[in-house]
Amino acid sequence: MLRPIIARRKLLAFALLAFFLFYWIPFSHVFPGWGPFPLQFGSYRVFQATTIAMWAIVALGLNLLTGYNGQISLGHGAFVAVGGYTAAILMFDHGWPFWATIPVAGFMTGTVGFLVGVPALRLTGPYLAIATLALAISTPQILLKYEGLTHGSQGINVNSPPPPAVLDGVLNQTQWLYFLALVIAIIMTIIAWNIVRSRVGRAFVAIRDSEIAAQAMGISVPRFKTMAFAISAFFAGICGGVYVQVIGFVSPRSFDVLQSINYLTTIVVGGLASILGSILGAAVFVLVPEVNSLLEGLHLPAADQAPDVLYGASLILVMIFMPYGFAGFIRRVGRLQPPLVMQSFSDFFGQIGLRVRTARSVLPGGSGGASTPRKEGPRPDASDREKEDGSS
Repeated sequence: MLRPIIARRKLLAFALLAFFLFYWIPFSHVFPGWGPFPLQFGSYRVFQATTIAMWAIVALGLNLLTGYNGQISLGHGAFVAVGGYTAAILMFDHGWPFWATIPVAGFMTGTVGFLVGVPALRLTGPYLAIATLALAISTPQILLKYEGLTHGSQGINVNSPPPPAVLDGVLNQTQWLYFLALVIAIIMTIIAWNIVRSRVGRAFVAIRDSEIAAQAMGISVPRFKTMAFAISAFFAGICGGVYVQVIGFVSPRSFDVLQSINYLTTIVVGGLASILGSILGAAVFVLVPEVNSLLEGLHLPAADQAPDVLYGASLILVMIFMPYGFAGFIRRVGRLQPPLVMQSFSDFFGQIGLRVRTARSVLPGGSGGASTPRKEGPRPDASDREKEDGSS
């Protein structure tokens, strides 16, 4: 009986999510006085949703590497840079169509990730994190060094692709880029979902839990660890290719080390080893700057530093009260059944009432219908009992 209820909940949530993503976000401005939600999305909100889709792509790949395989990476900003520059160079210098540059950027970055994963086999834990952090720090300098290929500090400007002729007049530029990023994010989510539930995903989890036990079961640890790096870098390269189409510009300053740290923060806040957590983490991280505008509207003192303070405090609170991220919190709430919850509350307060009544009954002059404890006289000692036994 419980499974049909859960299935109906999932179907309803999927229908609402599809309505929200494919209709309400891009077209809510068409009906300013209509709709079940009072919230309207302008061009800026649609661009925010596009950014969430891009961040979700790279977060999915990083979660496969860190959450499922247990390898900590602080260098995914470098992989996004490789994908972005690959797509930009192919479009600007060689005239490739935009749709062809995105998969090429993914495969090119996946190759780089495989090459990085081979020497990373000897590193684990914080040592691997420091090594990938060095990759993120050195990538902007490498891009500046080879300016004949990367155009140096000037960067590369490319024209964002216009809507297809079939959709001309139906979608504007912002809406078209949103749907482009959304469709690619959905495709990458399906790919990540299938990887997690395949033999490869089970091998990733086994290696994360115990490399010795995984090797004893016949799993090739070096093979799957390098594969995890390549797959994760492939996702980051796809994100870089989409980034070029949306932003229309890349430069070494676009991919600093802080961006790599933010990617790791995204999957930790959203939930490690969770597809949903990658998406929720991307949404939370992109929408955090909205706190700045709210505080500026309140005209509070030191409002310019307040968003950073609130963001840090929110991360601490998430780690304390939601150690499994937002995805873990949602899963726990979704498993709750209202009748069982109400019964638990009833039992809890019933036990409290029973303890209160028991405490009142043992206190002097206590009320509540409890009988007064019976006063017992002095107990006979051993000599008295011997006399009674002799007389009998």
